[in-house]
Amino acid sequence: MMNPNHQLADALRDVTASVQQAIADGYRSRMIDADDLVEVLLAIADRLDPPVPDEVAAEFACPECGERHIDRLVHEADDLVRCSSCGITFDPAAR
Repeated sequence: MMNPNHQLADALRDVTASVQQAIADGYRSRMIDADDLVEVLLAIADRLDPPVPDEVAAEFACPECGERHIDRLVHEADDLVRCSSCGITFDPAAR
């Protein structure tokens, strides 16, 4: 298991290298502003704790229309899921 300090240091190195490459390629100025700082900090956070995917695995998709976007599949009572795209309610565990 990786030491959390090493993980943080690796994330900082990776993001720093990406910013340096963006400067070298002319995509980013050497001058940093608050928006740049926020972008860099969020990039570091994403390296340490990747964002949650916005789609469910294919086996949990809506059986009617195939919807997979997590915001369109609403959990209801009794472990049922309602698909906001087509309107059906289904049990993802019954597949």
